[in-house]
Amino acid sequence: MKPIRAGEEGLILVNVLLFVAIASGLVLLMVNREELALDGALRMREASRAAAIVRGGELSALTALRRDAEDAPEVDHRAEPWAAVAQRNIPIEGGGSFDLAVADAEGRFNINNVRSGESSAVILFESIARDAGMTPEQIVQAIGYVRAAGPVTDLRPIRLAGLNPATADRLGRMVTALPVQTQINLNAAGRELMTLLLRDPVAVERLLAVRERKGFLDRDDLSRENLMMPPGLRLASDHFWVRTRASVGSTSQQGAALIERRKRDDGTRETVVVERWRGAAMPPDVPEFPAAR
Repeated sequence: MKPIRAGEEGLILVNVLLFVAIASGLVLLMVNREELALDGALRMREASRAAAIVRGGELSALTALRRDAEDAPEVDHRAEPWAAVAQRNIPIEGGGSFDLAVADAEGRFNINNVRSGESSAVILFESIARDAGMTPEQIVQAIGYVRAAGPVTDLRPIRLAGLNPATADRLGRMVTALPVQTQINLNAAGRELMTLLLRDPVAVERLLAVRERKGFLDRDDLSRENLMMPPGLRLASDHFWVRTRASVGSTSQQGAALIERRKRDDGTRETVVVERWRGAAMPPDVPEFPAAR
């Protein structure tokens, strides 16, 4: 064995320490990569579980609406069992929370109705648009756009076509965009639209008080106010919004669906999801989650 010459001890020590440092760095890198892989796998499991819970929430609302179509097809309102499936901040076993909102989608005028060419739909939209503050030119442009590009999925293209914020907000409270021609459910309509349609502000306030007290309106309530059901209005709906959110660990998944109840060719009715959205792609008409209880 070759003897170590004087002065080489320090150089050997430096080399040893360098090799130790390199080896330690490699070990640390391997540990970090393993931790990242484990963290990624954990997040994937959390995301998968959250997505499954979101779909389960949608299914619970779909089931409730199917049952309602069988039990009470002639009327729809927030006092029915389908509305009671809404949840807020419900704990999930193993950590996390779940939220669900369900809402009637036919409480506003459907702008895609103007595509039918029926004069009543155009006249009604013109009345609503004027009341919201749109100019005649803006109204003509909006109708033309919907007929050319429709059915539109939401009002954002119209809101951005030169409408001031106040007008756009008021229009959004009275108008929606649904894929097929629909009527307005008086049990879901807001004060502004009801006042415009029924043309009796005092009677509307009394009807709203009745609806708040018992949860719904019926034809007898209108008769007591000497009001007739205007064309294009009814007390039931065929479209509903469902919004779900699940948080598992550090992962959150959110989705929305538009549910439609429609007749089959044989005359029976079916309740199906016609559109779905995920995350930031959700349209602005989806409902807010209910307040925490």
